[in-house]
Amino acid sequence: FQPLPYIPYFVNKTTTEPTLQQLIQAATSSSEFIMDTESINIYKRKNEPTLIQIQIILPYNLSLVMIVEMWHLPRNNTTCFTLIKQLFNIIFTTNKIIYLWGLKDELTPFVDFNLFSHDQLQSITPINLQHQFKLFWNEQHTHRNRISTSDDILEENCLCETCIGKKSSEPWSLQDSTAYLLKEYLPKILTREKFNLGLDPHLFNLDFQERQYRQQLTNYALNDCLSMQRILINMKNEKFEFKFHSKKPIKNKSFQLSQFTSDEDDDDLFSSQSTSTFSKPQEKISNQIISSKKLSTPSIITLENNLILSTQNELTMNHPPELIPSLVGLQGYSHDWKSMRTNENNSNLLDHANVQSESTSNFNAQNEPKNPREKLSADQLRQIHNRSCTIKQRRRYYKNELIFENIDYRFSIKQIKMILKEEKIPIYIVNTTTTTENTRKLFVAVRNAKLLKTYEQQTQHLFTKIHYEQLKANRRLLRDAQH
Repeated sequence: FQPLPYIPYFVNKTTTEPTLQQLIQAATSSSEFIMDTESINIYKRKNEPTLIQIQIILPYNLSLVMIVEMWHLPRNNTTCFTLIKQLFNIIFTTNKIIYLWGLKDELTPFVDFNLFSHDQLQSITPINLQHQFKLFWNEQHTHRNRISTSDDILEENCLCETCIGKKSSEPWSLQDSTAYLLKEYLPKILTREKFNLGLDPHLFNLDFQERQYRQQLTNYALNDCLSMQRILINMKNEKFEFKFHSKKPIKNKSFQLSQFTSDEDDDDLFSSQSTSTFSKPQEKISNQIISSKKLSTPSIITLENNLILSTQNELTMNHPPELIPSLVGLQGYSHDWKSMRTNENNSNLLDHANVQSESTSNFNAQNEPKNPREKLSADQLRQIHNRSCTIKQRRRYYKNELIFENIDYRFSIKQIKMILKEEKIPIYIVNTTTTTENTRKLFVAVRNAKLLKTYEQQTQHLFTKIHYEQLKANRRLLRDAQH
């Protein structure tokens, strides 16, 4: 997936007042916003809300994307908390247009953080882009009869929902929408990860592995909004009429960020924020853009005449270069989903060979990257759709799961399944992951939800180091008895 140019920000207890003032100015001047949320799964409890991603849409398809880290907010009695609350007050007004991939109910659990209220949520009517996209797709892709070629081969040229295997009642996933509309792949492998641990690298002292893991989660969270932006632009270009209620029409507003010179306090303003690089011509080596590491004062100027976003110098962070998150998302994921966690594959989530920090190319008036994109074939699109359905099925399975912390690394998936079968525990899926602390975690999706507590008691001593040694000793005794 290739996003349009954007500037990312973390909003948490390390964010400075000048930065929040700048974001408030941007939100005040903008009329359109894209929002998304992330939550974490907690055993035997409801999902816990962790992140709100807010994309402020600016002219010429530039945007600011904030990641509000709910578990790392400043104290309620601080000025920064008041400013963050003011930011939400500005966004949650009736003259703003908010796009969500789903219903606004996903924002309700975040009320507990006191940044906005239930009344504020009731007062807004965001556009459900997921529902609008379904209408858009059906409008653009009515059923077409398949064309028979001279070789009596049916040419698959119909992309209506029926022909691509999507039910009329089935909502579109963001991943499917990106694949079919943009012909690009949006990886969702990190959907069950721990987004509450603090993504901003300035919250804690982190080692290399921890920084890279957080960078992956950051790009995942950003790309949800950025992919919606690309979809939204495509729908608007096709003159699609969005069905929503607004008290008065929204007019486009021109927006210009205030300029900063080197005499002003850049360190305070841009502290703890991660910003992308809209640069001059860069040296390109092996398809990886290598940008200068020279630190310079950010300056963003909207050029009305030629509709090009220019920068006074390369827009970089006043932080060590290795702390700057990747701008355009992780490019290390291939279209082959074998890299995903599967029942028979226990792979470490981090692949340092695939983690790269990349910068964007020059932004042009066509609002599209210059590099040609490889189009996905009908078979590839169908494959992505099928695998997306598989992920949804696994999510349903994991609603009733047994979780084993710090299991012995010597247990294979095959052995685990065999032991569970001997214990007469019917299962759907068995999966293991390796944590950042290099411990192994086991997830078992069970078939009978009513017996979940019984299974917990029955298996509480399984898959530990002691359990493995016991099995090993029993096998040795059995061999001795046979001899």
